[in-house]
Amino acid sequence: MKTKKKVFVAGAMTFAMLGTMIPQNWNVSAASNLISNGDFENIKSADIGKYTGNASDMKVGSWYSNSGGEVSYIGYNESERSGILPANNNNVWIRQVVNVEKNTDYVFSTYVKTSLSEGEAIVQVLDGNGTAIEGIKETNMKGVEWTQKKISFNSGNHSKITVSVLKWVDESNTDSDIYKASVYVDEAVLMPKVEYTDYEASEESKTKLVNFIKNSDLINLQDDDIQKNDGNIQNYVPGKFYYNGDTPATIGEGYGENANGLVLPENVKENSLKVAAHDLKAQTDYVFKVYIKHGASGTGTVTNINGIDGTDTKLFVADDNAGYASGQEWKEYTYTFNTKDCTKLYIDIYKYVGESSVSISDLRLYEKSQYNQYEEEEKEEAAEEENKKYTEVWRDDFDTLDTSTWSYQLGHKRGIEPQDYVSNKDNVFVEDGKLYLRATEKDEYRVHYNADGSDIVKKYDSGSIATFGKKEFLYGKIEMRAKLPKGAGAFPAFWTLGNDFTLDGLVDSKQGVGWPMCGEIDIMELIGANPDVSGTSDSTVHGTIHNGLTENGDKAQTNTYSLKEGTFNDDYHTFGIVWNPDTIEWYVDGNVYSTIYITDLDYFQKPHYLLFNLAAGGAWPGFPNEDTDFPMDFIIDYVSYSQTAAQKEAADKYYATAPTFSGVKDITISDESQLSSLLDNVKATDANGKALDVSCSINDGQKLMWNGRTRTSEIDFSKEGTYEIVYSTIGENNVYTRACATLHVK
Repeated sequence: MKTKKKVFVAGAMTFAMLGTMIPQNWNVSAASNLISNGDFENIKSADIGKYTGNASDMKVGSWYSNSGGEVSYIGYNESERSGILPANNNNVWIRQVVNVEKNTDYVFSTYVKTSLSEGEAIVQVLDGNGTAIEGIKETNMKGVEWTQKKISFNSGNHSKITVSVLKWVDESNTDSDIYKASVYVDEAVLMPKVEYTDYEASEESKTKLVNFIKNSDLINLQDDDIQKNDGNIQNYVPGKFYYNGDTPATIGEGYGENANGLVLPENVKENSLKVAAHDLKAQTDYVFKVYIKHGASGTGTVTNINGIDGTDTKLFVADDNAGYASGQEWKEYTYTFNTKDCTKLYIDIYKYVGESSVSISDLRLYEKSQYNQYEEEEKEEAAEEENKKYTEVWRDDFDTLDTSTWSYQLGHKRGIEPQDYVSNKDNVFVEDGKLYLRATEKDEYRVHYNADGSDIVKKYDSGSIATFGKKEFLYGKIEMRAKLPKGAGAFPAFWTLGNDFTLDGLVDSKQGVGWPMCGEIDIMELIGANPDVSGTSDSTVHGTIHNGLTENGDKAQTNTYSLKEGTFNDDYHTFGIVWNPDTIEWYVDGNVYSTIYITDLDYFQKPHYLLFNLAAGGAWPGFPNEDTDFPMDFIIDYVSYSQTAAQKEAADKYYATAPTFSGVKDITISDESQLSSLLDNVKATDANGKALDVSCSINDGQKLMWNGRTRTSEIDFSKEGTYEIVYSTIGENNVYTRACATLHVK
């Protein structure tokens, strides 16, 4: 049966006080851009406020429009969204009020385009009330291509300014293209000038995608741009779309809000849409991306890509359903191919079965190497933005092994693993700012006898350290950078256990819970490549949780991440989790590969402590063989713990209701009769100040020396020794709290 218990650790050997662990000024780094949602990616049309006519009603950091401002899925450089000033309208604007520092130089930059060549937009910087500021000039643009417009200005005596894009025409000229055009706004940025210079240089270095499908957003199409296919592929013109049959394709619903699509008509069999692309590179990989949905079930399309070189070379053929699409919801399809000897091609999206309509939207054709580079840059930028949400709470760069944070695990641990964990400097040491856990072969084997009479031959020494009783973690990002060992028997781990764990018997069983009731998060485990054991690999790591028991053993959920090339022994990699109250996410080198939901799992709604260990074999990895290299090294560059404001708030709620200790301190005694004094000055109270019972245990790192209840212990008072005292109390809802101190015997 599931045991619902939680744990809190504090005291002489822990954080001393939480305030020393978490910085008092909790400032989460923000992006330099002073404009909120300047890329429009995280808002919808409904989020753009309607201007009331009173400038004071405009809240700082929100977009407003005086007449129908919306959000579109037509953005700059592969961006999905932008702001829109609607067609057939006059003197319409989209604006945001921003707080600024007085007498400071700023730059406002944005990308703008119109739907018609004569369409016009005016970019402005106004005061907080939307009134022109003397000396700040506006700038305008025309045309259907994305154009960057910038305004440099000094804020003067203004603490608020308004950034604005205006579509203005003479009211009497409602038949003009200026009046009929829509205006699109994206990548709106406002920064102090000193920061903008670096930002601009960074933006200039980014990959700019070239889409070889002309008119791909479909907003500039004229009637004669959608033509009946005459069968002569040599005459296909980029920017025009060709349909089969007598019923033309039409412009209709597209993928995303306020986007256009091309629709193949219903009640027409074997219809298709074709589009050409020219000026490509021969013998080059390209990627074609498109969104497709079907009007009814039973209708499907296939996509073929063909070269235009006089022989109709097949570049991508929809064999084995590789190019088959179906379904009544928008879905993105991606096709990769090589141009061979072609520099021109046409793409054929063909209604293969069914008679319902087919909607096609957002057609993109990129050079693959360029697109891959763009995606990598986007991933790096997203990671940087995500990191700005975190404040680092604790970090160990291993300039030394800090014994106020880490304790050695000693002796036999876990199942049939054939190593002893030791504190020898040959097996646990710091060198050049890195922690080494090293497995070595013993000079003489040792036999460990289990309680059931079985035995394990201990052939190796290795290292294992933990933060139990010294540092704990609850919600946040826990990460390490490390180089892992390889080969048969290699079994490094980076993991956590709930702080109510009884340490495999080092803490009295009445003062906590055993495994797996304590909960376990395996942030990283590697099972080295072993020809005798299936599923082993030097290129794959595992991320797992263990929680509770079933009839067949512990409950576990796991996923894996594999390198595309090489092994985890070739270089250093980052391994981590993002732990929230509802989910745990695992990642390697920034790539999230697993998400497990934990809302109803109490095992992960309490503090855990951190462990590193290097096993040399066991039930899961098998055992080292003649090809295994010794010494075997698990090399850790750093470990870090960070939190967002939301994660900290969630953790604070836990700590606010957890019991607390007072009077915990290191103690020195000289004989057994003094053991009872360990509880003399130690008190525990619940969140309401109510006194709670306190228990304690003593261990030497390998054995429970005193359970805190009997009069006798296994401590040898004839010689000096150092031991760990673990104090425990239980508050409401079975919430355990722990505190630790050191016992000196002289």
